Amino acid sequence: MNITVVNFKGGVGKSMIAHQLITGFGYRGCEIDPYGSLSDRLPDMVERIEIQEKHLPQPVRDTIFDFGGFDDIKLDQAIGYSDLIVIPFIPTLETIQGTVDTLVRVAPMDKPILLVPNMSQKENDIADAKFVFDETLGFEVEMFALPMSVALQTAINENRSIIDLSRQGGIKGYAYKKSANLMRDLHAKIREYAN
Repeated sequence: MNITVVNFKGGVGKSMIAHQLITGFGYRGCEIDPYGSLSDRLPDMVERIEIQEKHLPQPVRDTIFDFGGFDDIKLDQAIGYSDLIVIPFIPTLETIQGTVDTLVRVAPMDKPILLVPNMSQKENDIADAKFVFDETLGFEVEMFALPMSVALQTAINENRSIIDLSRQGGIKGYAYKKSANLMRDLHAKIREYAN
C-alpha cells in the first residue's frame, strides 16, 4: 500500500514515522520536503522530490510520501496515489490549528485518515484534540497514539529501525522493545487500511 504522511505544522513527527516505516517494514520513501533529511539519511531507500517539481513519479508498491509542512499540487498527487493519509500531531494547543488546516485540506479527497498523536503525555489532551477534529470534520477520525519516547528519537539519531535496536541484548535492547512493539502495532493498524 502507499501512504501519505502529512501535517502543515512542522516538528510533529512526520519524518520520524516515515523513517521507521521505511527502515522497519521495507517501504520505499518519497520525500516532498525542502527542509527534510530523510533522503540524506536513507539515500538508497528515499527519493527526494524538489519543491519546483510539478509532478510526482508513479510510485512503486509500498511507498511512503513524506510531505513537508506546506501545500501544493504534489499533495493532491501523493494522496491520489495513496491508500491512507497519516497525520501525526502533537496534542497541544499550539499544534491543533495546523492539524485542523491539514484535515480540512485532505478530508475532501475521500481517503481514509489515521491521526497519530505523537509524543502524547496526557489522555485528556488527546481526547480534547479528537473532539476538535471530529467537530471540524463532522465525522470521527481514528487515532493511534505514540507516547513520548526517547527510544524513537535515538533510533532516528542512529539512523536505524527501532525494531533493529530492540534486538540488542541487555538493558538497551529491553528499553527499545516497548517502542518497537508500538511501531509494530502502528504498522498493523496501517495495514488494516490496505485495499
